[in-house]
Amino acid sequence: MGLLTQETVTVSGSGFADGIEFEETFPDALPTSLTQPAKAFASRMRPDAPAPKSLDRPSAPARDATDAIFQERLDRRLREAEAMVKQTIERMRLDEEQRLAQWVQDRRAEEHRRLAAWVDERRAAVEHSAQQRATDADGLAERLHQMFVEWQDRFEQRFEQRHADLERTLTERFTHREVAERAALPDRNGELRADLRDSFANATSARDVGRILRDRLAELTRTSAFAVAVHDASRDEVAYRYRIASDDELGALLRRDALDDGPLGAAANSDGWTRAQRTVRVGQSNVTVYSAQHAIRAAGGTIGVVTLQSEGVAIADSILSKIFEVAALSAPRLAALRDFRQFKGV
Repeated sequence: MGLLTQETVTVSGSGFADGIEFEETFPDALPTSLTQPAKAFASRMRPDAPAPKSLDRPSAPARDATDAIFQERLDRRLREAEAMVKQTIERMRLDEEQRLAQWVQDRRAEEHRRLAAWVDERRAAVEHSAQQRATDADGLAERLHQMFVEWQDRFEQRFEQRHADLERTLTERFTHREVAERAALPDRNGELRADLRDSFANATSARDVGRILRDRLAELTRTSAFAVAVHDASRDEVAYRYRIASDDELGALLRRDALDDGPLGAAANSDGWTRAQRTVRVGQSNVTVYSAQHAIRAAGGTIGVVTLQSEGVAIADSILSKIFEVAALSAPRLAALRDFRQFKGV
């Protein structure tokens, strides 16, 4: 039975050709009890075999050389193992960095998707809120418009009612004043007619006749505009018109107003006063203008039309009657001046 003098070192992953060499040594003498049976058995089996030679123990230098080789190979294996460990660690580090970078990229992409979804949601909410506010604003505007229309209707109704009340009050007041003025006039009709006839007879133009009528009218009542139209003797049109109006915004408006006082007009072909009224806009107020027209006739024919316009209240019939008497006195002189076409004088 052999006895190993050195331990065997095996490196995993290497073949037997790269292993550490070793030797077997045996003791020089064995007990007789053990050697004799062995020798007898060997003699019987191989009678002519020579006797075994004795083995010499290896010397100390040989063992030192073996140990050095073993140590060198061990160091080399350790260095290789250390290099392999470093490579493994470096590879694991690179793999971990790559995995971490991929994780960060995935997280960033996921965060971008989540942020984009949040932005879309907020945009949709803002648009919905804006649409809702627009709808509410439209509804509010519609309600405000309806309220304004209702308020305007009520205001117009109240304004018309107040205007009617004011007109009625003014009419009553002016009527009372005109009655008082008419009562205060002296009963000198004969003298007045004589003076007027003399004035008209001395007039040298239709303009002078218009001025005389204007002055007499100012003594009887207040008006905003006054006009005398003289018709052409051969054509159905106005040959001359004397016209005057008050020096205010209403007068400026009435001076530009067209008058229906021609030969074919209603007043020229009527026997009495032709009345009318209309509402005009003066500044920021509505003003009612009353008009009264009467034909001036001489020798059975119409030679012109006199027109009066007043603000706020119509001229009383009694005043119109006196004005017609004055206008009738001017008819013969107007006819003569028309025939000689003496309108503006010299």
